[in-house]
Amino acid sequence: MDIVGAMFDLSQRHFGRFTRTAAENEAALTEASAALAEARDDDGTVEAEVSLGEALTIAGREREALAILGPAVSRARSESSAVLGWAVLMLATAEHYADLPADASPHFDEALRIARDEQDEELEHYCLHHLGRFLVDQGQRAAGREAFAECLVIRERVDEPRAARTREAIAALDAAPR
Repeated sequence: MDIVGAMFDLSQRHFGRFTRTAAENEAALTEASAALAEARDDDGTVEAEVSLGEALTIAGREREALAILGPAVSRARSESSAVLGWAVLMLATAEHYADLPADASPHFDEALRIARDEQDEELEHYCLHHLGRFLVDQGQRAAGREAFAECLVIRERVDEPRAARTREAIAALDAAPR
């Protein structure tokens, strides 16, 4: 079954998990695998590993993603890589969906701190959206809604098309019985 767009349904195991169709994600897996095979430097390798880890996570293959993303984050840290924030965010996301919340939580915090320290609004709004989903899945709806609201402010300011998805998440939370 292809899943189009995020499904913000509190009765589901994960709030708003799927963001690509199966076909889109298969293309992302192929592209990331090819980029990894062609990477010529450390940053290119880490960037390709992050993309592959993201696609594996979306495909429900979190354990494979963790096996790639853990070492990628370590390399990004040791090399002061420009993609460290993205690597940590994707690691946190894979840990979230692998049901490792104690590992995911500090990584979400770290990715958000990196985004804010580097004044990287793109990374920041992605961190906040992913963090919102994580918090809702952990039963922290109010904190999740707050993360989505912060995300929405940035997405609207930069005219990010994904603002519509963030609005959907907030509306689903607001409509849910308390």
